[in-house]
Amino acid sequence: MQDAQLKILKKWFTDFVRDFYTADDAFINRHVQLKECHTHRVCNEMRQLTAALEMDDNDRQIAETIALLHDVGRFPQIQIYRTYKDERSENHCLLALKVLAQQNLLADLADDEREVIEKSIEFHGVKDLPTLDEQTMHFAKLIRDADKIDIFDLLIKYYRQLAEDPETFGKEVIEYSTSPECNPEIIDALMNHKLIHYEQIKTINDAKLMQLGWVYDIYFDWSLKQIHSRGYLQEIIDLLPKTKPVKQATDCILDYTKERNNR
Repeated sequence: MQDAQLKILKKWFTDFVRDFYTADDAFINRHVQLKECHTHRVCNEMRQLTAALEMDDNDRQIAETIALLHDVGRFPQIQIYRTYKDERSENHCLLALKVLAQQNLLADLADDEREVIEKSIEFHGVKDLPTLDEQTMHFAKLIRDADKIDIFDLLIKYYRQLAEDPETFGKEVIEYSTSPECNPEIIDALMNHKLIHYEQIKTINDAKLMQLGWVYDIYFDWSLKQIHSRGYLQEIIDLLPKTKPVKQATDCILDYTKERNNR
């Protein structure tokens, strides 16, 4: 993949997103901006990750293309359905593939590059990656890590605002109960290094614990070191109840992170 091709895609993305902003709908504008900024940050995380892995220029450009396009389905999703909840609208990963097909966006790329990009986008949001060829699996892991790093930062900001103004902010952004309870099944799963199912989440604290459990789904050591060194884990832990079961689960997560970071 050539650098010039990536530049063309960046210009396309800017023009594509611009069309979703409106003159009079603050809700749409706020959510479009949210995903536009998220995309740029994920691209930045991807550039850092691929540099740390010392990938060649061609593969770095493919990886950044995946980061640039991974959430293009979010824009028609919010415009049509006014939600980012896939279960209430359409799968945003598949919507992204529809956008790519409708725009014939990747037509100038080699077949193998196009397939890697499309498959990585298709599966970036699934709970477990399916069986993929080695090259596609590598790029799918890259986007999942880069995406999660930024989502950590984004959700922590939400949690801070929720703690400061639960009455107004909670109703607007977070749809789970603000009850302090934590699902014992989630505690048990984290203690056993297992990922959490979304249907297990009932409260905000369950959601925080689920996010902490993402460390078990981080593929590259560089990514995990960033999550830890930026203080994301500790900041979420500080916002959780100070109960014995929660402490046992969070200690398990920190021990796992420390062990991997010390390899």
